[in-house]
Amino acid sequence: LISENCRAKIQPKRTRIMSLAREVTMSTFPRRDNDEKINEGDFVPITLFVYATMNGYKAPILCEELGIAYNYVMIDFEKGQQKSPEYLAINPNGRIPALYDADQEVFIAESAAILEYIATKYRQKNPSMLTSPDDDLNCHWEIRQWILFGATGLAPAMGNAMFFNRIAASKGEVNEYSIKRYTSESRRCLEVLDEQLKKSGGPFLLGKDLTIADINAWTYASTNFWAKVPVEGLPALNKWIDDLMLRPSFQRGTAIPFARKGFFGPPHATKEEIEAEISRNAGQFTVSGGSAAVEKK
Repeated sequence: LISENCRAKIQPKRTRIMSLAREVTMSTFPRRDNDEKINEGDFVPITLFVYATMNGYKAPILCEELGIAYNYVMIDFEKGQQKSPEYLAINPNGRIPALYDADQEVFIAESAAILEYIATKYRQKNPSMLTSPDDDLNCHWEIRQWILFGATGLAPAMGNAMFFNRIAASKGEVNEYSIKRYTSESRRCLEVLDEQLKKSGGPFLLGKDLTIADINAWTYASTNFWAKVPVEGLPALNKWIDDLMLRPSFQRGTAIPFARKGFFGPPHATKEEIEAEISRNAGQFTVSGGSAAVEKK
């Protein structure tokens, strides 16, 4: 059962209407060691290194929800920038997202870890986003439990379903075993979310408060169309997806660095947008899952 005490003790501040994102580049993102004359009142310490993917949208959504200013660098997959020496120096794994915090002069990779870092650093903005273990240990670990479910269960299953259904298949590699395996596992994970939403009473995974567990799971669950995973018969899940889709912070976050409406399918995208996305997405990867741009070099 969900802890009755898993509730914020301070009312969260509301987000602003306009996005607080500012695009910068690999050479211009703010660092204290090369911005000695910067006005502290204007200094924005958080820089996100992102591309328009399910993992890339998570941190912008959280920053928008918390109402904090942030910088972002677009790591362009179409140019293979995720494998460039400059980016590999930030994240040797060559994947997005990554974060740099100029206040602490620290780089962090992995989308779930970044969500935890931001929610902890700015806990005063919204304590329920990741409840402090000092305030409610049970709630803190419930949130982290669902974060890990998203990172180790939902995301790998959905990511592989997307790959085999959308990328490999578009290149003539139709692996029926892999398609069935990952589509079925994705559906199972979405059923787990549906049951949890029913158990918590909603509207969010842990009840009345939005947490980083919702953000972490939503970017994959909401793109079930793109993964070709059926969601019929999951009313709580579909309501949760639709409700968050209408939330301004989610709309702004999924436009950083740019929107990909085709991922979300009808009614959020037209037939033409979906067809264009199919072509664009398939062109970014090889049949083995590597970067098409890098392998051309």
